[in-house]
Amino acid sequence: MNIFLNLLSAALYVMLFQNLIFNGGYGLSEAVRMSAKPRQLLPMAVFITLFSTVISALCVLIDLFPLIHNLNEIYHALIYVGILLVVYIIAMIIANIIPKVQPATKRRIGIAAFNTLVLAMPLINYRSAFNVVESIGAGLGAGLAYIIAVILINSGLKKLDTITTISKAFKGTPAIFIYTSLLSLAFTGISGTSVFI
Repeated sequence: MNIFLNLLSAALYVMLFQNLIFNGGYGLSEAVRMSAKPRQLLPMAVFITLFSTVISALCVLIDLFPLIHNLNEIYHALIYVGILLVVYIIAMIIANIIPKVQPATKRRIGIAAFNTLVLAMPLINYRSAFNVVESIGAGLGAGLAYIIAVILINSGLKKLDTITTISKAFKGTPAIFIYTSLLSLAFTGISGTSVFI
């Protein structure tokens, strides 16, 4: 039961209080792009959740080896990218074996695998000294945070489209950036971290 509670608390912490999309900006550009096409949200979110969870767990397991654990962050980052490449290649082999996988799905696998959110998760777990269960929870929370980010940005886009008092200079991309910046400030306030760190 304690393992489940650790997993759940790590997932909730990452998803709500330490939303990596809004606090760290990891994966924000993909979340903004995906919010314009919400029908693709579910497959993309599933792939991001799978990759962030598997990569998080594997990288924490690799760090249990003293030789790797004692390396500096640059070597850790290189090792983590190597692990991500191996997992991506395995995912693509599986996608090519399954006969009905569409080319669009294969593209989404690549986009999800090399999303900055997925790339950042092992380093965040390393800095937070998460164990395997907590890293799995953080990976699941990152996937859920991605879903929250896309839904919030999508609802903001719909609202921004209906507002007629926005000047031409701020319509479109500038309005989206201002909106996501305000969301980021809100999540930073919830997390209790300082903006000036």
